[in-house]
Amino acid sequence: MDNNELRDSIQNFSLDHCALGNQGYNRVLLQLFGLTGHGKSALINSLRYVLNGRKYEIHAKSGVISSGGAVTMERRAYKLTPTITVVDNRGFGKMNDYEMRMIYAQLGNVMPLNEKVEWKDNYDNFLSQLEDSGLDPNYTDFTVPVFVYKVEAILPEQEMSQMRDFFKNCRKVTGVFPIVVLTYKTRGNYIEIVKMFKSLGAEIVVAVENYSEEDQLQTLERSRDFLWFLKRALNDITFRMEQKKDPKEERIEIKKFLLKYVHDIDVAEKMKEEKMKQHARKGDKDVIGAREREKTNDIREAEALNRGEANKIEETRKREEDRKREEARKREDRKREEARKREEARKREEARKREDRRREEDRKREEARKREDRRREEARKREYRKREENRKREEALRREEALRREEAIREKAFPISKYYGKILLFPTLTDVGIASLHDSAFMKAAIIRPGFAGRPYRLRWHNIRTEERERGETGSERK
Repeated sequence: MDNNELRDSIQNFSLDHCALGNQGYNRVLLQLFGLTGHGKSALINSLRYVLNGRKYEIHAKSGVISSGGAVTMERRAYKLTPTITVVDNRGFGKMNDYEMRMIYAQLGNVMPLNEKVEWKDNYDNFLSQLEDSGLDPNYTDFTVPVFVYKVEAILPEQEMSQMRDFFKNCRKVTGVFPIVVLTYKTRGNYIEIVKMFKSLGAEIVVAVENYSEEDQLQTLERSRDFLWFLKRALNDITFRMEQKKDPKEERIEIKKFLLKYVHDIDVAEKMKEEKMKQHARKGDKDVIGAREREKTNDIREAEALNRGEANKIEETRKREEDRKREEARKREDRKREEARKREEARKREEARKREDRRREEDRKREEARKREDRRREEARKREYRKREENRKREEALRREEALRREEAIREKAFPISKYYGKILLFPTLTDVGIASLHDSAFMKAAIIRPGFAGRPYRLRWHNIRTEERERGETGSERK
């Protein structure tokens, strides 16, 4: 999707086109919040320049005044499209309880637009302001929190847990996790900042380089960053609008959250004051001395400011804080690197063990397969030998049976016992037909059945000399 298609998609977006319709919402509020001087107002000017303008114009004033405060002191609404409005909220200097409850009130849209925002450090005053917002409640705005943070700033390690809680509370107030927009992306390593905010729970982190009067030449990728920021915010809204929502019920939940949050802060503050009073009543000299020292230090700092030494003290303090933040960042980087290496080593060891187990299982399966093949081969050989033995026994039985049948047939056809001893000698082979003389020591004769005209029906060969011995005859008598 090119820049023109992205721009058209953003300008034509409507809550009526969502899966369940607008459900009572008719406007999208992109609520910008963040520390003072991090580029919220400049981001609004850049968004209007990329979406609507051919010429760069300053709609939202940005910067920090000489006294250290912010230029934006009220909630200003700027219309981007018929459906999308971006709100420039007052920035905060510290993430203390008093400022944070006012930020939540702005995000919950319980404070009026285009009016000055004053930090209320009194519980009753805040409740009064919260009650006044109920006179003319706004149920029709779908709020998306946008946290603006410049890349070159360093988030102290002690504030990371506060920032994580801050993101969670933003989701409780608006139902959406804040979108983090990193400004001044070319002034530092924004990739590391992206990782940091991802680790704090942010789901969408976008880095941009704001346009300004001095630098207003539009480029393809630079403008594309702003368009993608708006497109991803609208995609998140579309996803949320697929679920059933009740604007009035959500307004009630926001008010409940603010009341509980402010009440908890007030209770904690009162308990702290009560403890301090108890220490004072007991004559805790250390506490009293600490207070006196704090007062003395405050007086000295005020005198130093009057003498023009405030700048030096502030610079020294900032350098010290920067040094500590840098050391903390390096320690954190080393810890992450060590944790990453340990995790990689653990994964490699697990992969090696899995590979060894797999190879061992393959070896066992191969041995089992070979044993099974040997068993089958032996069974096949035994079966073959068994079949061969059965075949030989059957053949022997068949031959024996055939011989018995043949012998029975011959005996029935020509009973030799009837003609035993009756010998007919044939002088020539022609007369015998089948007899033969092939041994000088023996003479073979055929016993024939009379009446067959010299054709022997059954032959039986006899040893003539054996017959002579049995009869007691001599050669002369035979002749």
